[in-house]
Amino acid sequence: MTGIEAIAGLIPIHLHLKKLYGRFHLRGFSLLSNHIIKSIIDTSRSNEHIAHHHLFLNKLMPKQQSQLHSSLIDMDNICNKFLPFFSLFDEEFFLGKRLIDSFSDQFSFHAQKHDIKNHICNLDNIAISTSNDPYSLIVISDASIRNNITTSISHIHLHNRLIIKTIHHMVNVTTTEAELFTIRYRISQAISISNVKCIVVVTDFLYTAKKIFDTLMHPYQIHSTAISQELRDFFKKDSNNHIEFWNCPSKQK
Repeated sequence: MTGIEAIAGLIPIHLHLKKLYGRFHLRGFSLLSNHIIKSIIDTSRSNEHIAHHHLFLNKLMPKQQSQLHSSLIDMDNICNKFLPFFSLFDEEFFLGKRLIDSFSDQFSFHAQKHDIKNHICNLDNIAISTSNDPYSLIVISDASIRNNITTSISHIHLHNRLIIKTIHHMVNVTTTEAELFTIRYRISQAISISNVKCIVVVTDFLYTAKKIFDTLMHPYQIHSTAISQELRDFFKKDSNNHIEFWNCPSKQK
């Protein structure tokens, strides 16, 4: 917290978000146990008569559920909690101990240029060279949201062979968080494979991947910290070990 924030009486942003989150659900939690809305969303307090109510969420057709745009459907979900995404005092963000301070030549980003055809051509060449190299692997990841459900898909190819394919389904998360989680999970798996010296990550969320090396405060620091720690161990094993992040539009994947 800076001096200006202290004088103004402002609380840290992560505590402010937690406060807003609690107030957001306060009205729903303050409903009487026999309230009609409470009986619809809370199965633990529903008796046999209410459980067969025609408005009970489990009784709604998929088309009806898709038309619910409010927080009603998630109000009583025990998974709906404020999670500690911030990691302000982790050593990974200390000056002199960051990845960018010690291993800046072992990671790189390749954004899409104005010449999309040339960029795709370079990406194809990277994919071919990686497929022919037994010490390199390529990670392809993507995430999307449909009907409030986030789906992330990733593939890991080694020596022109698909070795890992994973699909995750998540609720109550943003596409950015899902994509960063997918990159974190894939990097962890890629590093665990023996004799791998080069990891190529292909994604259409390049700005999300850059958050791994972002030392400023952002709501995904807990993922960034975990990835940084694993990449640090990977870079320390061999000075030739490196990782490349390539941007690829979804329609080109």
